[in-house]
Amino acid sequence: KELVSSGGMGKSIACNGCHGADLKGAGNVPGIAGRSPSYIMRQLFDIQSGLRAGINIAPMVPVVTPLSIAEMIQISSFLATLH
Repeated sequence: KELVSSGGMGKSIACNGCHGADLKGAGNVPGIAGRSPSYIMRQLFDIQSGLRAGINIAPMVPVVTPLSIAEMIQISSFLATLH
């Protein structure tokens, strides 16, 4: 929850800044609340490893780069609980 809501004490950036206050999307930024944990994990992993790239993905690169696999799993699990 801390990583999603605050960025984990400066480790990353809070998700609601781009994905909306309720994490259900904002403009062309997709919603992430309530998504399957495996879907979120795959997106985070692919962004971090460079498998997903492009102009729309570029803002996520500095957010995801410092995260460990364990942190990405925690984020994915937490987001799945939100409705």
